[in-house]
Amino acid sequence: MNYSLNFIIFKEKMEYSIRLRSGMILRGIIVSPGEKTRANIIFVHGLGEHTGRYNDWAGMLSREGIGFTGMDLPGHGRSDGKKGHIRSFYITDEMIDILISGSLKTFSGIPLFIYGHSLGGGIVLDYLLRRKPDIEGAIVTSPWLKLSFEPDKSKLALASVMKNIMPGLVQPSGLVVEHISHDPEVVSRYKADPLVHDKISVSLFSSAMSAAARSLDHAGELTLPLLLIHGSGDLICSPEGSRIFASKTQLATLKIWEGGYHELHNEPFRLEVFDYLMNWINLKAPQKQQ
Repeated sequence: MNYSLNFIIFKEKMEYSIRLRSGMILRGIIVSPGEKTRANIIFVHGLGEHTGRYNDWAGMLSREGIGFTGMDLPGHGRSDGKKGHIRSFYITDEMIDILISGSLKTFSGIPLFIYGHSLGGGIVLDYLLRRKPDIEGAIVTSPWLKLSFEPDKSKLALASVMKNIMPGLVQPSGLVVEHISHDPEVVSRYKADPLVHDKISVSLFSSAMSAAARSLDHAGELTLPLLLIHGSGDLICSPEGSRIFASKTQLATLKIWEGGYHELHNEPFRLEVFDYLMNWINLKAPQKQQ
């Protein structure tokens, strides 16, 4: 495999890139605790956003000895590609394969987790069930398994027809920004972020919907521990999808946050969410005795 992976271990945030076989360059960040690293996380973000929105979350993880590696998806953030367009999840498979391989080689013997949010959560669950990676576990928040609204029938029909004819046809995602968080400052920053967009291609929409259905059908085939967190008030991705998935496997720990919107890591009670997440990680990757 002719992959290019450019990253160095630093005890701080750094930018890095990978090159896919197609020549596409994907760009991301690493936040490393350096010699204090006791676990690492590979992170996959949601639709229309980018990894830079998780700088604070990554910093909090780093202070707990958890390294954070995040990559902007194709067509998102600083990565190459048409805005909102991912041809298929085989592209994200390749991305995750590179990140897992690089992390396991660079941090030999250190537990590795994969963490996905929203669309990224759907990508991660689909990847886990099809690829069955040899890692410590997974964390998924607010995954795209079931939407909290009924997609416009005309958009569904268009996606069905055009996915094979014009897979790169892009439409507005229809995201209501006010539904991401109860914190108005988070909403304001999202609206002002020049790297955020509201685009989705028919192929990405079709891939996400197909992966969601496949994941719900095959949830019982999960092979590693999963922390699944969702807000009961999520108006973007329905918590019902997470409930159904968790009901089909004994490997999932499900936490439904009462009243929580879509971005639990950006809610006013975000520190409670972080503590819950860290308690789960600590069970899988205990802190070393000083």
